[in-house]
Amino acid sequence: MAHRSHPERFAARYRVPMSDSHVFVTLGDITHLECDAWMLPTDSNYSIRPAWRTAVPGLTDEVIARSKVEGFGAGAIKSTPIVDWPTTSPLPVLSAVPPKGLRGPDDLVELGEAVAEFIRVSERSTRARPQERRAKRLFAMPEFGSAGGGGALKKGEILDVLLSQARVAASEHDVDVVIVLRDERTFALAQQLRKSMNGQWSTLTPNQREVIERLAELARSGKLVPFMGAGVSVSAGGPTWPDLIAKLADGVRMTEAQTISLNSPGRSALDQAAYLREAYRREYGDVSAFGNAVADAVSTDRYGLAPALLASLRTEQAITLNYDTQFETASVDVEDPRTIIPADGSQGGVSDKWLLKLHGSIKDPKTIVLTRDDYLGYNANREALSAIVKANLITHHLLFVGFGLADDHFHQIVHDVRKAIPTSESNKLGTALTMKADDLDQALWGEQLDLVVMGSADDQREAGRQLEIFLDAVLAHATDGHSYLLHESFESSLTASQDQLRRKLMQFRDTLDEQDREDASWPVIERLFQELGG
Repeated sequence: MAHRSHPERFAARYRVPMSDSHVFVTLGDITHLECDAWMLPTDSNYSIRPAWRTAVPGLTDEVIARSKVEGFGAGAIKSTPIVDWPTTSPLPVLSAVPPKGLRGPDDLVELGEAVAEFIRVSERSTRARPQERRAKRLFAMPEFGSAGGGGALKKGEILDVLLSQARVAASEHDVDVVIVLRDERTFALAQQLRKSMNGQWSTLTPNQREVIERLAELARSGKLVPFMGAGVSVSAGGPTWPDLIAKLADGVRMTEAQTISLNSPGRSALDQAAYLREAYRREYGDVSAFGNAVADAVSTDRYGLAPALLASLRTEQAITLNYDTQFETASVDVEDPRTIIPADGSQGGVSDKWLLKLHGSIKDPKTIVLTRDDYLGYNANREALSAIVKANLITHHLLFVGFGLADDHFHQIVHDVRKAIPTSESNKLGTALTMKADDLDQALWGEQLDLVVMGSADDQREAGRQLEIFLDAVLAHATDGHSYLLHESFESSLTASQDQLRRKLMQFRDTLDEQDREDASWPVIERLFQELGG
């Protein structure tokens, strides 16, 4: 018989009012995700698995020794930060997980306490660190507590506790938490659990929830194509346009008058870039210096939450105007690598799934589209790329994320498609997630795109955070896999009806003999069992 834990029993230990704090769930690599702090699992002896040391340079024995505190080994303290860690990198927080796995309710309570203490210690330890990109601090946790002592057979109970305790502690400290998973079965189960919990995605409006259901259905049917702009990369350190211009201007000598003219309110962004490219050519004798400077300015060490969530959707196709590689890296981490179009030499192999980089890549700086000349020459040089976008607009539903619909090339593509096919309220080209309400955007694009506003002009950081919550909901509702159903590690996590179905399917499989398996239909049945974890 399957057993289910009761997370409210643990949540009751922390009687705090619910805030708008949020717990995200994504696939990915926690060491590649931009966040304020992350949980580094250990034990009372400060043992750290070799994989963590390999993935995170700097986790030396000397660093661990300096971070030791009295009471950690005895269990009085469950979390402590790595000391003197660079403020430019997410802070690792050593967290002692239950040492003998999970054997009963007391171990689940201990697990919940470890989650709560990690969040409390992380909030205290990051107060003096810069917080510029998100409206709330973000703390990341891997799945943990399932090794040894039968813990691996209680994944559902573990996820219940992780989700519920993270939510309570996040509310208490007014922070956000993301649980980063590597295993697809655990991820599928986590999303099913979240959808059954009350109060998830409470900050979303009824209209946003309706859009989420439509987008999730499109994702499940293979019709959704993310179209990403610069806003997707900002939370991981990607520059806004003014930031990019400022960084590029720092690389060349300019008079005060030139600087004032460059940044004048009426100056076109394309002309700003054109002036700077010419300045780089004059100073360095080669326009390639400008492309290299752009690549350096937009490069990031980690990817943000939005690229991770979009990559976890595992869509067949994706399009971006961004030069950076955040989405590509996240796609590799969710085991869904992409073929890059046009090829930039970065991928090791060819995938059936692709990412179209319309404006070039930092992997090949000469492909970057940034100045007015670049835009004017785009149609002549890249008609094939534009044709791919136009075909997707006709046959798929594009989800525009992270830009303000002001790109000249985008205008040209939509104009061509609008002439080719009629649009109506029930047949729009795509959905655009905008950071603020804009009457002009609505007038220009309302007939072609479903515009969904994330926030207000008063707080763009909070609007960006609401965008992440929106994408988190799309991902959860688009995840309909049940690859955990027949897998032995998840048996104790099933509901009564799931457990009954599992037993019947297993009984059916056990009755099959060699003759049955030689039938032409067997590969189809076998594939179904594999998809369900059998």
